[in-house]
Amino acid sequence: MRILLACLLSMLALPALAQRAPAWEGICQNPQGVAAAPGQPGDARAAGLWAGWIRARGLGTLRIERDRTQQTSNARATLKINLRQPEGVDDKDWRATFFAAIAYPAAAGALPAEGSAPILAIVHPPTPEAGITPLRVEFTPPETWWRSIWQVAVVACIPNPPSPEPSAFGITEVTVSSYYLSVVIGFGAAAVLYLVIAFTALRVHGEQLDAQARQQRGGGRRPSPAFWRALNPVVICQDAFGAASLSRFQVLLFTLTVVGVYAYVFARTGYLSALSNTVLMLLGITLAGSTLAGLAEGPPLSTANRSWLTATGVLDTRQRTPRWEDLLGAEGEVDVTRVQALAFSVFAAVALVVNGATDLENFAIPDQLNTLIGISQAVYVAGKALPREAAKRLNEEVRALRDAEQAVLRNPADEPARLEYERLRAALHGVLTDVFGERFRADRLRSLQPGTLAPLQGG
Repeated sequence: MRILLACLLSMLALPALAQRAPAWEGICQNPQGVAAAPGQPGDARAAGLWAGWIRARGLGTLRIERDRTQQTSNARATLKINLRQPEGVDDKDWRATFFAAIAYPAAAGALPAEGSAPILAIVHPPTPEAGITPLRVEFTPPETWWRSIWQVAVVACIPNPPSPEPSAFGITEVTVSSYYLSVVIGFGAAAVLYLVIAFTALRVHGEQLDAQARQQRGGGRRPSPAFWRALNPVVICQDAFGAASLSRFQVLLFTLTVVGVYAYVFARTGYLSALSNTVLMLLGITLAGSTLAGLAEGPPLSTANRSWLTATGVLDTRQRTPRWEDLLGAEGEVDVTRVQALAFSVFAAVALVVNGATDLENFAIPDQLNTLIGISQAVYVAGKALPREAAKRLNEEVRALRDAEQAVLRNPADEPARLEYERLRAALHGVLTDVFGERFRADRLRSLQPGTLAPLQGG
């Protein structure tokens, strides 16, 4: 009797089971499939609904241009996918179509298997175009230190004819690079280039670094290894006079930034990206500024005055050690044009790292900032080319002291000439301190007598 009753109840329940709608019915009413967007509660359920419908449908009819599928350099896995408009769907209905997408490991098979835990993706833009429709599909795979292979299924919900279910889907296999590994490659490329430059600086400025080490030992300090000191950017960017050059520092800054970002983009996307006009302009401005500054810059002293000061021992003939303050100071004063040029260069380099890494081909900074960087470089170069007040005054005072020395040598008994020599010698102290800093030997100037030369200085 109990068995007969159970059979009757089962027969009565069959019509209700037959009328029950599939779990995925109605998912096209929401672009993300009944659930919230990825990253919010319910995205796993939505991904499961799309996966269930794809398994039930079995055959994908949405054509994906696989040879044109590319990964972008965004931190989140982002794919450029091109869909072909299905035959029989007019342009109006295709433009009203919206899309959803899921991703699952390729090892799970061509179709999302039961228990494969697909990931719900975000699809941009939502408006298709006639013919080929470009889509941006974003999803967050588990991060690894190596590339991984994924199946990405794109589902189309075409509004005509009206249907509670999706209309078509297409699947493509993609290789997703590791974000962590790409970042390491980007920093590594810049670091390797910097090490090569530092090693070159070690060979080129070896004598200077050895002299610096001897000075440190003489002062009771233990010098750091020469290569460690060669890693200092101001050592790499120094000019022929031993002063750190701002224009060379800017070239180094932008070169390392572009190389690092370019290496990251290549590791992330797998192809060589084009450089935007803004990147080329930044490199061109700094290279042109460095070249013109080198042509415009000259020694603050005339050859005759410099030879006299070095021969008398007033100037230290040993190589100067570059310092960070050289980037912003010149001839004993802070150069505001250098401050401006350095500040805007740092802003542009930071923007290139933050924004250029995601879209190097289209990276751009405001035109006003480009103009300011160009103006700063022009003013900086012009300041080197124009006669500078301190240099002009220094040459005049050194020339006057040399003339006074000759007057004393011609007539050693001429007391007014000797007093004039001593007055000019005392007046020269301040301007030499401003221009040459630690290279100026004040004690030597105070004791300098007409016609005396300094003994040769050791390294």
